[in-house]
Amino acid sequence: MKRAGFISTILFIALVYANCKHKKNDVSPAIDFIKGQIRSIDSSVDPIIELASRTDSTYDTTNLNREQFNDLAKEFSEAPDISKKFGGKYKEERMVDNDLGQAIFISTTDDKNLEIQRQEIRVTPDEPFSKINSVYLEKFKNTPDSSMIKRMTWYADWKFQIVTLTQKKDGAENTSIVEVIWKDKKDN
Repeated sequence: MKRAGFISTILFIALVYANCKHKKNDVSPAIDFIKGQIRSIDSSVDPIIELASRTDSTYDTTNLNREQFNDLAKEFSEAPDISKKFGGKYKEERMVDNDLGQAIFISTTDDKNLEIQRQEIRVTPDEPFSKINSVYLEKFKNTPDSSMIKRMTWYADWKFQIVTLTQKKDGAENTSIVEVIWKDKKDN
């Protein structure tokens, strides 16, 4: 029984890997995927809503037009595509989560000079194509007076979220959360 589970896990990884069409030392093209999602949202008629945290339990809700959506989505679409520009500077790890039925492709770097510190792509394999469920990007930026970490998650065909953690040199901390939703979860 354990042998059958092991073999199915290996086949699962091979299927996902083949469907992602990786080149050697390339990471999945997450940014290209997100740009495709943005194009489809631009041509949809679905309303777009922004939820911005004001306190731990209070959010401002705003209806966005396509231009406002594109401005917020630039955090993702203008992020460097680490598969094209920074080959070899990231370690790639592939995992399978049997409970969720997903393959997870994780890319990390120890180079603090690179904007993208971590990228995770969660994929559900399905014949004949695999489906990307989410893309997580972690950005780091150091300035003379503060450091900032952005934890950004793009949920395919549904929403994106940007959590910004700012630490000032004087010790002041700030956390902001912005969530942009263009589809109801039950529609996915």
